[in-house]
Amino acid sequence: MGSLTLHNDSTWQYYQVKTAAYGPSKTALNAYTVVLAYELKDTAFKINVVDPGYTATDFNHHGGPRHVTDAAKDIVRFATLDENGPHGIFYSVDNNAETGISPW
Repeated sequence: MGSLTLHNDSTWQYYQVKTAAYGPSKTALNAYTVVLAYELKDTAFKINVVDPGYTATDFNHHGGPRHVTDAAKDIVRFATLDENGPHGIFYSVDNNAETGISPW
């Protein structure tokens, strides 16, 4: 929900979802991630955004199609990256099922 690129793409599956606070808060987090990734580019830290996707939780009355264990696997994978892992990306299988890489 934080990608400005996708919010301007009328073919995006969530194009009609425009929220006054939730979406912009995610966009702000994305902007901070880009800056932090730049600031830490010469360190061992890997800075990325990992979107768990539309996951069935209490927050959405279990309406999401994704199971929490699948979302957790993505988060753990990125939390345990080695030195060759990606840096400065927005990962979301909701937005790109093949690579997970989403536009900012």
